[in-house]
Amino acid sequence: MAIHLDQPVASRESGPWWRVVTIVLVAAIFMQAVFAGAMLSGFDWARAAHAANGGLVVVATAAAALGAFVTLRRVPNGWRFALVLLGLAVAVFAQFALGRMAAKGENLMWVHVPLGVMLVGLAGQAVAGARKLGGER
Repeated sequence: MAIHLDQPVASRESGPWWRVVTIVLVAAIFMQAVFAGAMLSGFDWARAAHAANGGLVVVATAAAALGAFVTLRRVPNGWRFALVLLGLAVAVFAQFALGRMAAKGENLMWVHVPLGVMLVGLAGQAVAGARKLGGER
């Protein structure tokens, strides 16, 4: 089977898979808030869970952005969707870095918490973008 560069790498059928990917990202980002709340409630395990999940979110979001750029480059709305995921990945990385600095004593929680709230909304935009892949409405 030959692959032709003028053919879409992914088709309209890829939209549902990207919706699943983005919904998982939303859930993982939301879990960060759950783990943060558990930390504030005094649960010792929550700090490790918050840090581990944060690292996973960084890797998963970056991988999703890269995957979208590679597989959706010729799919209608694919480029826009990949850019949304890239923006999400950059914001998630910034959030992770702020969290690490705050954990080391820097006074950055005033930025870290609102950025976390913003990330849930931005991840929701990624879900909306996945719905538009392949010209879907």
